[in-house]
Amino acid sequence: MANHNVFREEHIRSPLAHSWFLYQQNTIGMVALWALIFVLILTVIGPWIAPYPMDHKDVSALLKAPSWVEHGEVHFFLGTDDLGRDLLSQIIYGAQLTFGGAFLTVALSLLLGSAIGIIGGMSSGMQASILHHFLDTLLSIPSLLLAIIIISVLGPGYFNTLLAVFLALLPLFTRAVYRAVHDELNKEYIIALRLDGATPLRILRYGILPNIVETFVSQTTRALTSAILDITALGFLGLGAQRPLPEWGTMLSDTMELVFLAPWTVTLPGMAILVTILIINIVGEGLRQAILKGMD
Repeated sequence: MANHNVFREEHIRSPLAHSWFLYQQNTIGMVALWALIFVLILTVIGPWIAPYPMDHKDVSALLKAPSWVEHGEVHFFLGTDDLGRDLLSQIIYGAQLTFGGAFLTVALSLLLGSAIGIIGGMSSGMQASILHHFLDTLLSIPSLLLAIIIISVLGPGYFNTLLAVFLALLPLFTRAVYRAVHDELNKEYIIALRLDGATPLRILRYGILPNIVETFVSQTTRALTSAILDITALGFLGLGAQRPLPEWGTMLSDTMELVFLAPWTVTLPGMAILVTILIINIVGEGLRQAILKGMD
């Protein structure tokens, strides 16, 4: 039956819903998003689906090549290292240590750093000035160098690595949110809200936060990439997770002398780091562009 409703109401999407609609038109971005979801699921359920336990060693299968290479075995799909550890299981467990640890530190840095940045951005006078110059001082030090300095005080270890990376990322979130809030406060519509008698909390909720979503997204993806690189770099330098923990950077450091004898023991953890960072950057850039277009 034909629809004779001439006065049908047109549905108008909210800015965030429109941003999500625009992101769905990005084929590469959607593929990367599904890949990121897969990595998240692998991080959560990895210990239950790994073929072998984390500490499993098979002395009869030392330096087994991947299954698609001659003399490889399907039981060790990605091969083994010099101690007979299954690389597929090690990489799956390493996802929990590297990606999972980075995700946790970034989430905590986002919550605490954003809270400090919002408080600093909404304030004025001496408080804002002190916070501004303190953050400028911290940001002059690269995050990896700051993490190494913290590790040198706390000592090596996986937990200390996460704590060091968290403390190194905290100023990045605080500074980014502080500047975004401070810039929004100087815009005309915020001044109009103030003249209209809106409280600071209402201004923050309805005037500022919806307009700095792009800052949260872009800073979170950059921080997640930086956290993965810092965790793996500290592990590679011997300052982070120690064996037998299969953190990806530690796996690289542990097998560097096998690069010519068994190149898969170095290539596969390196590819895991590269692909994960590439996926995060594609998703983050796609979301940032979609949000900017959706807010126009």
